[in-house]
Amino acid sequence: MSVADAINALWQAMRGSCFEATGIDVASGRRETLDAIRLQDLELAEIDDRDVLCTRAPIGRGPIRYRDVTVPTGHVRGLWKARSPKPDRIVLPELERPDGPGYMPLYCAAQWIATQGGTVDFDPLQTDRWKSAYGELLARISSDDVKVIGFRDGMREPVPGYQFAGVKMSYPFIDTAIDLILGDEMYLQSYAFTDEEDWLGGLDDSLVKHGRPKWARLVVLGSDVARLWAYPQDGSRQDQSDLSSYRSGGPGRPSAMHLVEAEFHRRCKQGSVEPPLAKEAAFLASWLRTYHPTAPPLTPKTIGNRLMAAFRAYIRARN
Repeated sequence: MSVADAINALWQAMRGSCFEATGIDVASGRRETLDAIRLQDLELAEIDDRDVLCTRAPIGRGPIRYRDVTVPTGHVRGLWKARSPKPDRIVLPELERPDGPGYMPLYCAAQWIATQGGTVDFDPLQTDRWKSAYGELLARISSDDVKVIGFRDGMREPVPGYQFAGVKMSYPFIDTAIDLILGDEMYLQSYAFTDEEDWLGGLDDSLVKHGRPKWARLVVLGSDVARLWAYPQDGSRQDQSDLSSYRSGGPGRPSAMHLVEAEFHRRCKQGSVEPPLAKEAAFLASWLRTYHPTAPPLTPKTIGNRLMAAFRAYIRARN
């Protein structure tokens, strides 16, 4: 974020009631609280290396009303949490597996899904992959298929699944949009889990409104994640630029159909197939584009034709 963007974001937060600034009234010499209503008639300026607030004027700049403007440090840190400087190449943190009893940070569950159990490498700045992973995870949470616990008012408590239905997202490795911070809707802020110290210090997963966490340190039940996203573990990691991944072993051109079939059978086992066939085929085509962007593309029609018999067998078994 540039200096100009940072100043603009701070000013919007002040005028959006995220926190109250203070300033010294040049007329009285007293420090006063500057709420959002009072700020509507003022504009921020820098004069003689000092931050001042001037009266709005139709032309030019009005007279100075407040000098030595300050903002609450804690609220600023809460809105824009400090991160380590970005390295030349961003890599995913070590994967946490949903093994055994207990809970895991919500981000770790999303990373498990996005990497298909640690078998796929991808650029952490690839937002589409995060969107797909968090989309799957939040859909299961909102349907109460995955249990979530959060930290609120100094206590651990279950977070109702409906709180995650249609919630807006601030994805890991990406700066939070100012519209989310200043908006009236609650959103999910997710930071990559690197170590417990940073996680306890605020770089966690939180449901946030007006820049303040409603539930922080969100964790999900690991056994739920393992049950719903049981990826085969062969110890290998797949680089998505490797076209050999798109050969099924048979003759002919590279194809990703075997990957689509494997994903379809996985969804059959966990009961997440979406009838009718056209809808499921469209989902799988989208899944292939998201998780295997360098794979030879497949249309929903091609997928539907290939899976027709298996889909019918799945429906008969369910009924």
